Amino acid sequence: MPERETTATRSPSTRVRLVLTPTLLFAVGVLALLVLLLGLLVAQLFRNEDPGPRLGEPVPDFALATFDGRQVSLADLRGQGVVLNFWASWCGPCRDEAPLLERAWRAEAAAGLAFVGVAHLDQLPAALSYIEEFGITYPNGRDAGNVISDRYGVRGVPKTFFIDPLGRLVHTVTGPLTDAAAFQRHLDLIRP
Repeated sequence: MPERETTATRSPSTRVRLVLTPTLLFAVGVLALLVLLLGLLVAQLFRNEDPGPRLGEPVPDFALATFDGRQVSLADLRGQGVVLNFWASWCGPCRDEAPLLERAWRAEAAAGLAFVGVAHLDQLPAALSYIEEFGITYPNGRDAGNVISDRYGVRGVPKTFFIDPLGRLVHTVTGPLTDAAAFQRHLDLIRP
């Protein structure tokens, strides 16, 4: 009798095990696929290759509607060195670099250098408040739809591109520009 009870007890669990095996295999397969996709995503985010323009190569043209209603395009600035700065009002390091950028613009405007600011992932009222707070006078506008940011591979701010008078990328800085001497060396690379 105890043997029959053991057999009867094993029989239902064997059936359950057979029913669970395809389900378990499916779940393990889905989990493995999710881990693989997550790994690919992380690898994409941390790969060293920047999707933006490459040093020494022409940068993509853009058209930016400025906060004061004008249009600025890189093609219009041909022949000038260009400092293209991506920023956001909510970005602490952007706030750190804003005074240096404005001082440099005021000192360098007559020397054939152009400065253009692009508000990245920012709300219009906050961006305008930022411009007013720091007394920024060089052309700035909001990157509606992230079109310019995408072309330049901007994933975070601040990010600054130094473009020579021929429209080629000479230097890029990811992070705040707070060292005035280093900033001057970058400007020297793009003087006409």
